[in-house]
Amino acid sequence: MSTSFTSLVKTQASTLQTRTGEAVNCTSSDITIEAVYIDALANRARLTVRNSGQIRENIVRSVMINDTGSTAAPTDTYPISLAKGALTTLIFDITTNVTCTSFNRVALTTECTIATFDRNPNNC
Repeated sequence: MSTSFTSLVKTQASTLQTRTGEAVNCTSSDITIEAVYIDALANRARLTVRNSGQIRENIVRSVMINDTGSTAAPTDTYPISLAKGALTTLIFDITTNVTCTSFNRVALTTECTIATFDRNPNNC
């Protein structure tokens, strides 16, 4: 279902208006959350995100959710610019909110698309 949703968002968002009113061509957009690492001892979670598309992307928001709907706080400042082909790591403070057993999903949005990760995190 999440693959269908992401495909629908990419199709519907072929061109978006940025805050400056400048058009962004989203037809070559492709962002992937490659992995989620839970470090319970450090109360941190890391996301590895890749821009596989043909355009520079701006990550504007990310959220990590546990099974009860509580969210972990991102430690990064948004927007985060990501060149085509580049990797970046996003960090979350998971103190009291997310554990290996309570992890549900993580999602991020760019100016063009939404990427989700709902598999088991690494290190769990």
